[in-house]
Amino acid sequence: MVWRVRKIVMEHNHDLTPAGMIHMMPNFRSMTDGAKAQINGMHDHGVTTSKILGYMAAQAGGYSFVGLSKKYAYNYVQRSKCERISNGHSSVAIGYLEGKVTSDPMSTARYLLTEDKMLANMLWADGGSRIDYQFFGDVLAFDSTYKKNKYRRPLVIFSGSNNHKQTSIFGFGLLMDETVASYKWLLENFVEAMCNRKPSVVVTDGDDAMKAAIKAVIPEATHRLCAWHMEKNVTTNVKWDGLRSLFRKWLYADMGIEEFEQEWHSAMEEYQTGDQFWFRDMYDKRRMWANAYLNDKFCAGFRTISRCEGINAYVKKFVKSRHSLLEMLHGLELMCSSIGTMN
Repeated sequence: MVWRVRKIVMEHNHDLTPAGMIHMMPNFRSMTDGAKAQINGMHDHGVTTSKILGYMAAQAGGYSFVGLSKKYAYNYVQRSKCERISNGHSSVAIGYLEGKVTSDPMSTARYLLTEDKMLANMLWADGGSRIDYQFFGDVLAFDSTYKKNKYRRPLVIFSGSNNHKQTSIFGFGLLMDETVASYKWLLENFVEAMCNRKPSVVVTDGDDAMKAAIKAVIPEATHRLCAWHMEKNVTTNVKWDGLRSLFRKWLYADMGIEEFEQEWHSAMEEYQTGDQFWFRDMYDKRRMWANAYLNDKFCAGFRTISRCEGINAYVKKFVKSRHSLLEMLHGLELMCSSIGTMN
């Protein structure tokens, strides 16, 4: 198609954007100092962003007269949190962790900053945790399901089992996001902090970013999927009770690989599910969850990350969503000192 320009009208020949809608245009998005002060003050007293905007709209006579879009306001609040974690809370927390070396020379803390000098990722472990890992670090369980901290960042808890089958905490990580890059940084620094001792088995909930990071950093380790999460997925994706029972058998029963393969293919033929994506995906991952492929691996009794889930429930007693980064560190220390009561 060829376009030919026959006439150009240099003057505006259409209605301009109404004054109440100008703030919706990217080039005109702005926020007055008064609006910033109002949002910051109300947010510091626990008022949610949606309620703040509702209050400002009521004052102005409607959302169109507030002078900023909802998305712009939410982005501003998020940037403010990042600035605080960079300029105030993070520096205090990092100083606290680095200062612990005086009383605990084996403790370690590592962190990564963004180009804007904001805290991206952080890893820390005390001396006792590092010593425990040297003895009991063959099997490593970790997940990042606990995100109730003030900054809504994934809090990763590394854990394992000692010779009394009690939970041992090996370290903590606070990530900027749940990307492959963040998990890779965390694992690389964790292994280095643990004197380059790598686990032989890693148990996770099956997150794809975790999987990719584990494959990149510790490819020789056996990556085992949490049986509890597997059962939950089976309940969601399998509608036949008989097939659900078979999955539970495949998860836990002591059986040979050949027996598993025969039962799997027979079941797929019987229930006619072999061509469905979920079942194909589970078969491709069978070496990560089927006990026939894992019963010769030393897993220290770990088939699920239920201990991680239990720890997450325990964390709630010591870490509140209103806590600063330093208060969260103190809360986790209290949890570690009380972990014996959980065992």
